[in-house]
Amino acid sequence: EQYIASLPSIVDRTSKQEGATKLANPNFISIKYNAEIEDPRCCFKCAACCGCLPLYSIGPIPVICAPVCSYFDKERSYLYLREGSLEANTSLDNYCAPICCCCTFDDNVYVNYFDRAPYAIKGCLCPAVPKLETYDPGCICCCVKFDCECCFGPKQVVIMPYEKCCLCCPNRTCWCHNWCGICGQPDGNPIIFNSFYPQPKNAEAFVSQAKQIIPVAQRMEGKSS
Repeated sequence: EQYIASLPSIVDRTSKQEGATKLANPNFISIKYNAEIEDPRCCFKCAACCGCLPLYSIGPIPVICAPVCSYFDKERSYLYLREGSLEANTSLDNYCAPICCCCTFDDNVYVNYFDRAPYAIKGCLCPAVPKLETYDPGCICCCVKFDCECCFGPKQVVIMPYEKCCLCCPNRTCWCHNWCGICGQPDGNPIIFNSFYPQPKNAEAFVSQAKQIIPVAQRMEGKSS
């Protein structure tokens, strides 16, 4: 590790980089938030152990599932909020890997730049501005909020495609979604959203940092998405 850290950085690129791929410093990609990863839920653990966790899908149909006795490799997984993108690795391992060569996995790494889908701004007259938001899986019952993580799970970070539809219909829960506090979701939750994995342990801090970075990267000059 010390040997690699001591090597000099080499930059010989002279061609232009466009949009959110531009680097503030051409020698490295700046990581603005290196998140502690949230432990997987019981459903994820059971699906991985039973061989029901989909690895590759065609639409909603799972094509390849993780082999039996798989588990989430937290030490190899990561979630980076970078200067112009989100990078993540959902890594799996298998308890049988030492004795079975068929039970090994490739890293499941993806990078989404903030000036391209699913974060790109869409539309002109009624622009949809995607952003990261916190989703509270708690429940309102008889005007009392219940947010037990054992029952509902921790807060999550989700991709909210727009704040309002056609500038008039809010994309958030309110009193009409929980029957004036009788039963339903807490006020302010996104209604239409996309989830991703892995999740940060501190969802609110992650979203707070993302809200300072994403709007700038979304409007970086480059080819349209």
